Amino acid sequence: MLHDYPKTTYGDTIADIYDLLHAGWDPTATVDTLTELAGGGRALELGVGTGRLALPLAAAGTPVTGIDVSPAMLARLREKDPDGTVEAIEGDFADFTAKGGFAVAFAVNSLLQLTSLEEQRACLRRVREHLAPGGVLVLEEANPAAFTGGGLQVMNIGPDRLQLLASQYDPMTQQYRAQQVILRDGESRLSPVALRLTTPTELDLMAELCGLRLRERWADWRRTTPYTLESRQHVSFYDVG
Repeated sequence: MLHDYPKTTYGDTIADIYDLLHAGWDPTATVDTLTELAGGGRALELGVGTGRLALPLAAAGTPVTGIDVSPAMLARLREKDPDGTVEAIEGDFADFTAKGGFAVAFAVNSLLQLTSLEEQRACLRRVREHLAPGGVLVLEEANPAAFTGGGLQVMNIGPDRLQLLASQYDPMTQQYRAQQVILRDGESRLSPVALRLTTPTELDLMAELCGLRLRERWADWRRTTPYTLESRQHVSFYDVG
């Protein structure tokens, strides 16, 4: 085991302020691309969290099913979505069951939260089983080439809060461990994160072994910025093979 806390820890420790910490994020490009790919069909999100992406996607007309392991995150989603516009499933997306036939499945920095090769491959197999013929998987993931050995970063400064990130990354084991330190309203809290960073090449191989084939890769959701080794992230599109 790479850490001494359950998978629910990250979401459970940050759910109540998660939207506040991401208040400046604009989902428009992501929603537009996913709406186009769904083509009126259903969408599956891995790591739905508080619904910061699923809710605007559903509002744009795409039915969304979201999976998350954190009860606290899903409770926050249900507070924001009392009518159940987004179908929420509590569970580990390395091994999940949902009503299949999805036109598009997607994850935003969620696959890497599965901290072993076996779990990541299991997740991709399950996604493949749930996609409809002609379906697409879209993964936004960090680019390991842009990471150093770790350090301390200032992530967010506001009039009433400070968010720091202390991290360690071992490229030999591909293990990234971090601790978010959030100072707010005179109080502090810690939110630990453990990830397994995959190279695009490894991700492509895992996907191909699960019946998914790379279609295209970009550095952004608008599909206008080419992906390079210097890119902080990649957005990869996989077709059912």
